[in-house]
Amino acid sequence: MKTYYKRDLIDDQKSLSKVLKYDRGNALAYYRLGIYAYRKNFYVTAAVHFNNALKSHERNAHSPYSLSEQQHYQVLLYLQNSTLKVAMETEDMIRKVAETRDEDEKSGLDLPTIQGNIVHQEVYLQSHTFTVLSENGIKLASADECKDLIDKEVENSPLILYFSDDQQSIIYQKEEVPLTILQATILKRILLHHTEGKPVEKAELADLFASHDQVGKVPDAIYQKALTRLKKQLNKLGLSEVIIEQGVENLSLMNIPFLCIQRIEQS
Repeated sequence: MKTYYKRDLIDDQKSLSKVLKYDRGNALAYYRLGIYAYRKNFYVTAAVHFNNALKSHERNAHSPYSLSEQQHYQVLLYLQNSTLKVAMETEDMIRKVAETRDEDEKSGLDLPTIQGNIVHQEVYLQSHTFTVLSENGIKLASADECKDLIDKEVENSPLILYFSDDQQSIIYQKEEVPLTILQATILKRILLHHTEGKPVEKAELADLFASHDQVGKVPDAIYQKALTRLKKQLNKLGLSEVIIEQGVENLSLMNIPFLCIQRIEQS
C-alpha cells in the first residue's frame, strides 16, 4: 500500500503545532493535541491543551475552528479527568515521600470519590468516541459499536467511509480500498450535503485544496484530477457511479445507504 494513504500520527501532531504558530486561537488544534497527550497518559500536557482549547473557543466561538457543542462538553470532561489524574498521581508521590520521612501525610483528598468520577467519565468518553454519519443523521458511538457496524451483515450493504487512526478508507461488501486525506474529505462533504438534501458546489470544496488561482478558485484541471482519482478508487469496489456530477460545478450522491465513521475530535 502506498504511504500517501497512511496517516502518520507524529506528523499530524507536528502539523497541529505548526498551525498554532500561525493561529493561536485554533480550538480544534488544541483539542486534538490534548487527545494525543491524554492517550499517552501525559495528563499535565493534556490539561494544558484542553484548557487552551476552551479559552480559544470562548474567545472565538464563531470561528470555523471552534468546538461543536459535543466537542465542547467532551473537552470539559477530558480537562477534569486530566486534572483528577494529576491529583491522584501527586497524592501517590506525597504518600511515598511521607513514608521515607516517617511522616503521616494526609492531603485530605477523597480518593474513592475521585476514582469513581474518573471511571464514570471515562465510560462516557469511551462510549462517545466516534461520530457516525448516515443518511438518517449523526449519532455518537464507541469503538466497539463502530466495529460492529463495519462487520455487520446486512442485505443492502452500505458504503462506509472510515477514518481509522492510521488511514482513511472506503469499505463496501467487506472489501476495503484506501483513500488519501483529500479524497476522503471530498467524499465526506458529499455525504454530509446528501443528508441536507443538496449537492456540493465546487466552491464549497475550495478550502480542501492547496492550489488556488488569483481569485481563490481551485483550477479546473486540479479539481478534475482529484475527482478522477477518487472515482478510480471507488471503481475498485464497483462504486464508480456513486458520485453524480451535475454540470461542472455540483456533486451529489446516488441513492445508496452510507456510513461515515470518524473520531469526534476529527469531525
